[in-house]
Amino acid sequence: MSRAGKHIVLTVVAVLLLGLSYPIYVTGVAFNVWQPLIRPLGVSRRARHVSTFKGGRTWFDCAVDSRRNVNVCQVWDEQGRLIAFGKYRVDGENRAATRNELRPHYVHPGPNEDPKLAWIILAGSRDGRSFTLVPVNDAGQPLERFEVH
Repeated sequence: MSRAGKHIVLTVVAVLLLGLSYPIYVTGVAFNVWQPLIRPLGVSRRARHVSTFKGGRTWFDCAVDSRRNVNVCQVWDEQGRLIAFGKYRVDGENRAATRNELRPHYVHPGPNEDPKLAWIILAGSRDGRSFTLVPVNDAGQPLERFEVH
């Protein structure tokens, strides 16, 4: 193959790769294979992007505070609005989720969209139940309760 022919083939291959890179990137973000390159203003640099079919695209920044036996979380929507924040414990177990359990998946909004009362659903389950983090006060007692449907 001539030098000009090789140049044309390389150009065509480069154009095809560039054309495929965006759909591959978007698909990878949608299926949580990798994190988006940019994040909305105000979202913590520690926050992890989670995409779900049920809850859209959400940013979670959750940590284990072993001294107080709570999880401390902040959650933003895809526009960078804070939709959940505070201290949380595993529903019905009076404890923080462990680092291995702490895989936020979805936010169930609080009454009147109050971010202090939102519940955080964790990925995975035990005994067929999903883990849910409920907001707690400084004494570790659950805040206002409501049923998740």
